[in-house]
Amino acid sequence: MQKSSLIEYSIKKRLKKMSEEKVKDSNELLNIILIILGIFYIFIAVMEFLAGAGILSLELYTGSEVSAAMSATLGGRGLLAFVLGVFAVIAGIGMFREEEWALGMALVILAIIVVNSISQIWGLIGGQFLTSISFWISLVALIIAAIGFVWLLFTTERYH
Repeated sequence: MQKSSLIEYSIKKRLKKMSEEKVKDSNELLNIILIILGIFYIFIAVMEFLAGAGILSLELYTGSEVSAAMSATLGGRGLLAFVLGVFAVIAGIGMFREEEWALGMALVILAIIVVNSISQIWGLIGGQFLTSISFWISLVALIIAAIGFVWLLFTTERYH
């Protein structure tokens, strides 16, 4: 009889200790969305690189001859998209582990994605932007990044 009560006491003590410990509870949906955003940006970079190499028609991708000529001349958007995509994937993976550095990285990446998406959408308006793949990817990225940024601001206490 004493042995069973000792086991019960030990179990209750262990359960109490577990309930008092801080349990990390990451928002898996936001982490997955951050990784998907990263993959979208890597996709944008690949499209830009293929268009720069002449393998892909940039007019189909951007929906405008003017945007196609400007993007082919400047070419920096693909590199920026690639870097944003890689860091977004890294931040998303780090957020699963609820690392503080991942929170900071995610906030910076999401803010840059918001600004970058606004500039891309602004640059596409005027052409046939509604039929442009780049417009729709940028619009989806803008909405998701803005919501994700606000969400992270309200849930920062879990990463400290």
